[in-house]
Amino acid sequence: MTNPSVVIRQVRPGINLMRDYVALPKSYGTDAYFSREDVRTIRETVFSALDALDEHEGFVDKLAAAERAVIKPNLVSVYHESGLEKADYPESTDPRVLDAVVEWVQRYQPNVLIAESSGKPMPTRTSFKVSGVDRIARYRRTGLMELETCPVVRYLLPKARVMREVLVPKPFADVAEGRAFYVSVPKLKTNLYTRVTLGFKNAMGIIPYALRERNHNFLIDDKLTDLLYLIRPDLTLIDGLVGGEGNTPAPVDPVDSRVLIAGVDPVATDRVGTRVMGFDPDKIPLLTKATERGFFRGEAELDGELPVFHFRPADASLLGEPFHRHFPNVLTLVGHSLPHAPRVTDPNAVTPEMARELEQACRGGCLAALRSGFEYVVYAPKKDQSRALAVIIGSGVECQGTRWWFDRDGRPYSEKDVRSLDLPLLTLGNCADHLRDVARWRTPGCCSPSTCMLAATSAMKIPFPLLSLKNKSFFNFGLEAVRMVAVRAAKSLAGTWIDVPSQHKAEIYPVREVSPAERDLDFVAWPLPKMDWRTRLKIAGDQLAMLKL
Repeated sequence: MTNPSVVIRQVRPGINLMRDYVALPKSYGTDAYFSREDVRTIRETVFSALDALDEHEGFVDKLAAAERAVIKPNLVSVYHESGLEKADYPESTDPRVLDAVVEWVQRYQPNVLIAESSGKPMPTRTSFKVSGVDRIARYRRTGLMELETCPVVRYLLPKARVMREVLVPKPFADVAEGRAFYVSVPKLKTNLYTRVTLGFKNAMGIIPYALRERNHNFLIDDKLTDLLYLIRPDLTLIDGLVGGEGNTPAPVDPVDSRVLIAGVDPVATDRVGTRVMGFDPDKIPLLTKATERGFFRGEAELDGELPVFHFRPADASLLGEPFHRHFPNVLTLVGHSLPHAPRVTDPNAVTPEMARELEQACRGGCLAALRSGFEYVVYAPKKDQSRALAVIIGSGVECQGTRWWFDRDGRPYSEKDVRSLDLPLLTLGNCADHLRDVARWRTPGCCSPSTCMLAATSAMKIPFPLLSLKNKSFFNFGLEAVRMVAVRAAKSLAGTWIDVPSQHKAEIYPVREVSPAERDLDFVAWPLPKMDWRTRLKIAGDQLAMLKL
């Protein structure tokens, strides 16, 4: 078996790519727009990359034979005039790139669907409108679907380690079963939860909200790798024209990386994207997990020069110097008792390094989400970063008959010390919820990212930027959020599965028994049962609870 090919194409210096890289201008669709130098160059670069990739991999026949192409950008949040310090942040797929990809795909497959589900509770219709993706769909005459309101199909993954039950919207059931051709168009950016977020992590936006939150904790890398048994992009084109460095899903800073990366092997393509950002893919757990499971076929044969930048890594820590510099009066106390966390036998012997290891024992959940919330404060136009509070992370380390937490210097705090602090307390996740009686802010769940983010901004006494009147799409956001919740609740009450009941447990959820004949299969269809009224009311109630956010 030959190694997969990955094509790299760069845009030459001198062409301004920093214009309209988040949201299309009103002139989109006119001759004036399509004659712009940046738009013409982006189109030529996308076509060059995909044409060259087809010469290497010959994927066009599969694209043409499919019933349709499903194109998924990354619109987890679209930061355009959103009430932050700057007008634009490179969080989402460049709509100029997406438009060129759609045009190229339509040369071979006329039936195209653009599909996405933004991060909860962001309504995807708002993301479509702000970015201009809705106008791309109208101009190119494609389908357009917000996946959060789409009925789902259930599968069992016999070889999965964490997410053995998976529900996907019907268009992606067509992908899984080989009827549709899947094109992933992610952004080249860093990420708090998984360090990088590229082609196959883009699938997180496919699964429904409550399923996303399951095992959104220290198991997240295994969970995302499990998805590869069911959903693998047939084509990945990474948008790195304007890369994003920093703490996604909070705003990230632009990098003038000027690169597109295309491949048909999702893991090989993501490894190239990781190297372009200046990171070693063998030190990224998400990618090493994929290698362990056999999804890595070998390093890619490159067509094009590999540029190497040095993106600022995501810093998922409240103990480190960057956080302390921004928030000098926030006391962070960590104390995880998870099986893989460092074992403490003497609370007075904990070093700063051990405290950091304790903190990072659950990077992929509440910690990263709360860090993201504090980052929104950093990027808010008006804020007071000197506010004092204490953040409690973890259930405490059991030692010498009591629970202990540790600050950034390794200094121990007993539960009595914590309860006696003369600071307002923010408790993180289910782990620290036994301190809820003394907490001013709580973030129950394992993990509820939006709850954690909102707790941080609330504790620092600023409105969450997207929920403020400074966000120029505030009213559209509000109306579409209410509409989205109403549609999801109504479908649930009608007995249509659009999600699973929301649960927040630090455990691997049970599934039915796997038969001997199924054990070696990547996935098995597992039809959902008729929904009883108790389940209908529970799922509908979960939707209405989103309005509290």
